[in-house]
Amino acid sequence: MAQCQVAVPRTFFTPPRVETLNLQMVCEPEQASQYPGSELVIKGSYRLQWFIDGIRERGLLFRGTFPYELDPRKIQREIATLLREPPRFFFEQPTLTYHPELLVNFRVSFETDEKIEELCSLAIDLVSGVITSNLLSEIANKKINPTPPKKHLEKRQISYREGFNSLLNHLKWQLQNHDDSWMQSAEARWKEEVTYLEAFYRENNSETTESESASDAETSFYRRLAEGYRKFQPIIRIHIVNVGLLYLPVIHYTLESYDGDKLPVLIYDPVRRKIKAN
Repeated sequence: MAQCQVAVPRTFFTPPRVETLNLQMVCEPEQASQYPGSELVIKGSYRLQWFIDGIRERGLLFRGTFPYELDPRKIQREIATLLREPPRFFFEQPTLTYHPELLVNFRVSFETDEKIEELCSLAIDLVSGVITSNLLSEIANKKINPTPPKKHLEKRQISYREGFNSLLNHLKWQLQNHDDSWMQSAEARWKEEVTYLEAFYRENNSETTESESASDAETSFYRRLAEGYRKFQPIIRIHIVNVGLLYLPVIHYTLESYDGDKLPVLIYDPVRRKIKAN
């Protein structure tokens, strides 16, 4: 079962629109009779390809792999440029694994009488639990393969739900430390509007006619004051733009010092060009 949005082109009688369709598809002929109203799809069929293309163009979830060639000489040169001093150890044979990372692009709306929007991109390594905020820019110019890696895939230690909640909580923590000038600006505009509103009713209070009592004027004043308060009240809304599940390479090197002593395992992240010892 799938629910998808379809762009319906304009006709002579109707304007262009987007409709939501419910699809029920089966992949085996004998299943068609078990699910009345279902549609049989097979590899290469038009309907299946149409559905896949729609997901690629409008889907909220993207899955992809950054394929990486295990070239020890190239990797060692890249690592050497990141070290503060020339290496004093031997590189043993490296191992390549792919870590699943959950990338979520959030749109944050800061709303008062005005509206400001910001895009916040956060990612979490579902093996190590490390959260980063620059993954989207790091993979911007890299070729991403739409299929998961066939081997060397590291088993995730964090569930998708836990990973998403961690990213959401991290975003909320960031928002607590966000620049609050947008609220201060709204508060200044609110105070200015209250001043104008008070002056207006003070001026018109002296001209109140018999048909309009002072009580009615006071009620009108507080009603407009409440409307203005709701308009200027600061609200932060968080929206999900899209989600990506990315399989990214991680290189593990066993090191040996020139004296023959064992050293901590060196971990190299070729996407972010960072190293750490484990």
